[in-house]
Amino acid sequence: MGPIHHDGTQPAHARSPAKPCGQRGASLIEIMVATVILSFVAIGTAEFFVRGRTGFDQEERKRVGTLLAQEALERTVALPYPQIDAWLEQRTVGTVDYTIAVTSQMNVPEPDIKTVRCTVTWNATPTAERSASLVTMVYDN
Repeated sequence: MGPIHHDGTQPAHARSPAKPCGQRGASLIEIMVATVILSFVAIGTAEFFVRGRTGFDQEERKRVGTLLAQEALERTVALPYPQIDAWLEQRTVGTVDYTIAVTSQMNVPEPDIKTVRCTVTWNATPTAERSASLVTMVYDN
């Protein structure tokens, strides 16, 4: 044991160690296993955020495409009836290029009615194209 002081305590250097007998620090293998497990968790978390951001970007492009189609239809139907005709326009919003195509069919579905369709297309990915379409009818009064 060791020398005892007058107050009944042992000196600090004579006390037993804080760790139970036979235990050491973490081994290299334990640290490597923990690192691998934490790496998998980090990769999974990063993938979750990347997919979330991609989905958000796609929905934002869809929202902008729909708004562009709505605005194009409103501009077209505001024209006098005889001037309502097909037209095409390119527009860039942010970093995305949109193609706005308006078509007009006379006497569809009935005489003196024009069916006006606006289709907005954009590239969702380098290999995939997306579109939004809106249709309305205009009566010649």
